Amino acid sequence: MRKFALTKGVERIEARVVNVECDGESGDVKTLILHDGRRIDGDLFVDCSGFRSLLLGEAVGAEWEDWSHWLPVDRAVALPCEAENETIEPYTRATAMPAGWRWRIPLQHRVGNGYVYSSSFIGDDAAADAILGAVEGKPLADPRLLKFRSGRRKNSFVKNVIGVGLASGFLEPLESTSIYLAQMAITYLIELFPSDGVIRDADRDEFNTLVDMEYDRIRDFLILHYHATTRDDSPFWDHVRTMTVPDTLAEKMELWKRTGRVRKYSEGLFYDASWIAVYLGQNIVPDGIDPRVALPDPTGVARALASLKGAIDSEVAAMPDHRAYLYARGERIAAAL
Repeated sequence: MRKFALTKGVERIEARVVNVECDGESGDVKTLILHDGRRIDGDLFVDCSGFRSLLLGEAVGAEWEDWSHWLPVDRAVALPCEAENETIEPYTRATAMPAGWRWRIPLQHRVGNGYVYSSSFIGDDAAADAILGAVEGKPLADPRLLKFRSGRRKNSFVKNVIGVGLASGFLEPLESTSIYLAQMAITYLIELFPSDGVIRDADRDEFNTLVDMEYDRIRDFLILHYHATTRDDSPFWDHVRTMTVPDTLAEKMELWKRTGRVRKYSEGLFYDASWIAVYLGQNIVPDGIDPRVALPDPTGVARALASLKGAIDSEVAAMPDHRAYLYARGERIAAAL
């Protein structure tokens, strides 16, 4: 991306921002002051400074909306370990733990592990001991502590600053949505870019509406994973199971329980299949059904599903295992280079 941008006339300046000057009248960011004394003026600034949110949060004061009361996990300890067998599973595992959940990600030469937890329910040392006790292979490093908080800026486009990625917000990693949210913001920026040099309130408002919608819908989906649990074996799970959820999620859950329908989106990341998987996977079975379900002939539906299953089984049986596929693909790429 860097090489492509440079060929298109982008000027790249690598430096550390030590101060920000704003216009005294409008409040817009006017100048970035770098550690070597250089000054960078601009009309529009994209803040990709991570959790610090140097421009959006600090310079123009975009307010933070904290969601930790719904998503209380705020830390993680990450730990790589050796792979104990030759099989590479083509998926990540997420396993419940007393104060959160842990991930297991099989890679070609190691396995990535981590315990995502709430510091209100377990200490950092105890969490590190827990992940050390849970990994299946020999640890390749000491547990590494990461801290975060779930929420977003109430507005991601304020004055002449647009926050992208962590500068705009963060949702805990259960569904690995951070890259999507960054790409989403970039897409909306392209679509609403002030190409004539004029930043209009309408474009700013539309950007904020779209970004807020994406964050809020993913937030509700994440909360559902916790709130729908029947676990009662630890204070953490008792808390998330009994907590009050956002009205938007409560309405979605009520619709599902009453009719078996999933709230429809024209845009967003998680659609019917994802919501149904969590609802049914957590034993939330609807009391009623959508009447249209009864229209198709059940025998025909059963035949169609059996045929689909047979086709999938046949395709899978003909495929190499995941490790063999990865190595074969690597060899093809190396040959092409």
